[in-house]
Amino acid sequence: MKHLLWIVTTVTMACTSGEEAVRIELPVATSATALAPTTTDLGYAVVVERMELAVTRIQFTIEGEMHVASPPGTIFHPGHSAGGEVTGELPGRFLLRWTGQAEPILGRATLLVGDYRGANFTLRATDDGDALAADDPLRGHAIRITGTATRDGATRSFDAVLDVEPDTAVIGAVFASSLSEATSGTLAFSFLPTDPEEGDSAFDGIDFFALAPEDPIEIRPGSDAHNVLRRKVTTHDHYAVDLEP
Repeated sequence: MKHLLWIVTTVTMACTSGEEAVRIELPVATSATALAPTTTDLGYAVVVERMELAVTRIQFTIEGEMHVASPPGTIFHPGHSAGGEVTGELPGRFLLRWTGQAEPILGRATLLVGDYRGANFTLRATDDGDALAADDPLRGHAIRITGTATRDGATRSFDAVLDVEPDTAVIGAVFASSLSEATSGTLAFSFLPTDPEEGDSAFDGIDFFALAPEDPIEIRPGSDAHNVLRRKVTTHDHYAVDLEP
């Protein structure tokens, strides 16, 4: 009860209107757009055919102060995250999948209206609750990426399975949208193989053809390639959220 009172008091003090917060619900999904090819620092043209992330605690952040008071029982927990307040969330455990086609809606997020600037999520290992097949390589792991790498006219397929430390969070994925009571559409998460700001690839530093002679090339926990790739794909630079019709 004390924690709840602190939350409500903190938000109320940040407001001047005393007016009740306006909340909306929007569906959340992954983008159905095929992932764009990326060129790495070692000259590989990489095409991601499928990417899967096991996540929890999907949050959306607003810039600056909230201007309305949140009613008792609010689900939001104000806290600064990448420069904004957490004022939207989709609770639960999910598998984010990018396959180049529409995937099922993950759920409906509840958000306060306002100008949004970021999104967060926490990575986790899959478990029996994810209903993966017994032979699915993602079982017990957090990330799987499959695709092809091409250089000097040669193309090889690859299959990367990655582990993360507990509670590894991706903080501050770009989400630039103004939400009002009239807003409709879907909040679509995208994976960006190329960082749109700095131009670096999520696969920089991976010398695919030097890893193994067999096809597909396997990247697994415990290898140097695993550690390099994990560092890149767990940064906010390679994720974004867009409001799609």
